[in-house]
Amino acid sequence: MSLMKILEEVEEQRKYKAQAHLHTIIKVAREEDLVDQIGKDIYFDLVDHDKVRSFRIQKQMPFSLFKEEVAREFGVPVQCQRFWFWAKRQNCTYRPYRPLTPQEEAQPVGQLREMPNKASNAKLKLFLEVELGLVQVPVSPRKKSEEDILIFFKLYNPEKGELRYVGRLFVKAYGRPIEILPRLNEMAGFNQDEELVLFEEIRFEPCLMCEHLDKETSFRASQIEDGDIICFQKAQIGNEVEFRYPDVPSFLEYMRNRQHVMEEQSFTLWKYTWKITNFTGLTQKKYYSEVFTLSNNAWRILIFPKGSNTDHLSIYLDVADSERLPSRWSRNAHFKLILIDQNNYGNSRIREMEHNFTARESLSGFTSFILLSEVHDSRNGYLVNNTLMVVAEILGPQLPAENIRLSEPPANIPHATPTDTFNTYFSNLDEFINVAESSLARGGSYPSNQTGALSTSEAPTLEEVKKARLSLKECLSDVFKLNIKDRLAEAVSTLSIAKSGLSRDQQKSVKAFWANFDEFTSDFLTFERDNFEFEMQKLLKDQEFATMKKIQETHVLYKQLSGDLTEEEEELNKKLEEVSSRREKLISDWENLMVESEKAKSGYRDQEKKAAEAEETKRIAEERMSRSTTAWSNLKMHFG
Repeated sequence: MSLMKILEEVEEQRKYKAQAHLHTIIKVAREEDLVDQIGKDIYFDLVDHDKVRSFRIQKQMPFSLFKEEVAREFGVPVQCQRFWFWAKRQNCTYRPYRPLTPQEEAQPVGQLREMPNKASNAKLKLFLEVELGLVQVPVSPRKKSEEDILIFFKLYNPEKGELRYVGRLFVKAYGRPIEILPRLNEMAGFNQDEELVLFEEIRFEPCLMCEHLDKETSFRASQIEDGDIICFQKAQIGNEVEFRYPDVPSFLEYMRNRQHVMEEQSFTLWKYTWKITNFTGLTQKKYYSEVFTLSNNAWRILIFPKGSNTDHLSIYLDVADSERLPSRWSRNAHFKLILIDQNNYGNSRIREMEHNFTARESLSGFTSFILLSEVHDSRNGYLVNNTLMVVAEILGPQLPAENIRLSEPPANIPHATPTDTFNTYFSNLDEFINVAESSLARGGSYPSNQTGALSTSEAPTLEEVKKARLSLKECLSDVFKLNIKDRLAEAVSTLSIAKSGLSRDQQKSVKAFWANFDEFTSDFLTFERDNFEFEMQKLLKDQEFATMKKIQETHVLYKQLSGDLTEEEEELNKKLEEVSSRREKLISDWENLMVESEKAKSGYRDQEKKAAEAEETKRIAEERMSRSTTAWSNLKMHFG
């Protein structure tokens, strides 16, 4: 490039900057831009303003002259152009807000740029509405009334996973979506009787909101306003599982997450490890891991140790805080669930999927993850030291290293409803009672009361021996009474010194017993005390067992009452749904009544005018009749 050419370009840039304050940039979005961008460059909102035609216009230029420049650029006659302001809503979306008024179009461009409803002080953003006639030639736009609402429509194809812009319509505020279904089928190229489902695209940040639109409720009642977007698709018939993203909300959530992945510079695969100890001893149907978070989203793993109505181990990923999230929430996640082979990681079982979690589907995973027989097969390394290891990996944005953790919760704590907790507890209590009853049936290993046997013989005197023998006999028959020690001592003492009346063995026995009398009585008194303590504790145990049995019987009663309450609650919910449906029907009928009222008012006004006109005609006829009657009377008077 020559030096002269460079100097010319530098001078041109200098002049451009020097005159920048005298000009403004007008960005004009057309329906052609929506067709080109939606489903390709963008999926949310209507247009990327950085990719539409820009005009650099002097601020003092009348807007009418700007329209002539637009006519030359796009081939749309001035009288066929209608421009709309764009507005940034509170939910951070950009939508056409309202048409420019004739007064505003009479102003210079610079004054329009300074209006408070602009999207940017530096640039003026406009939407060019062009109506096409029967031969696809621009025609003058019809007048927009206060009851007219401009709506934009997107069509979603779940079979192809495609979203595209198909057009816009003016609808009446008190009209209903069901009334425009033929037009939507025409836009989409469907049969006129094709059943459709409609969704309102509301926002996509900070979380997606795309709500189902009731076809029987008026646009006004659904709070539809100028610039709103309605997405629609064929009503799904049959199994929707065959489609990866079966409806508009799931697809938009996927695209939103995909867009975030594209925009973020650093992403990582988050890992959470759950060690499940005493796996074969798990008795409950299902278990949850502790809650772990990823980008402020709470998750947990759910397993069915004996399978969820299958002979496979069932593993799922669950949104832990789904009950606390706002209605119609949505969260898309790409995740893996891994059953670790602890002997050879290369043989670990890995299952991967992407799912859009919603209030209706807050759980996703694999019912038939792996055969239970393979899990328990000792040749595999899934179950080592009766411990199972399950890993969840979720793709998400990377946080500081200190926030990334490998969690190994030591216990298997089930998170369930109170009723589930009660059932589990009392099932264990029932087993405990059965074991206790079996023990009682066997009789236990309780010691019995045994009495020693001491032979008696003659006393030193016949009378003394007789008394001693009787006393000893009584003592031996109930040796554990506290008051027999002295009587026993007296009897044994007497017999120990007897010279006759006792055999040699009896004498040896009595003397041996008397020599160790204090130790003997101490042992038996200790036994008496301990035996009394045992009988007391046994009695208390039997009382506690009886209390457990009574509690178990009460639990059965409570369980029945709980079932009755559940049935009653279901009936009340059904009635509540019926009342809600009747209310919606009433509101719909009420709205129709308003429409009919407006028609009646309009008809009354028309008839009022016609009645007034008829009355005037009648009055003129009466005047003519009066004149004719007078003339007739005169004629009759002279010739009659």
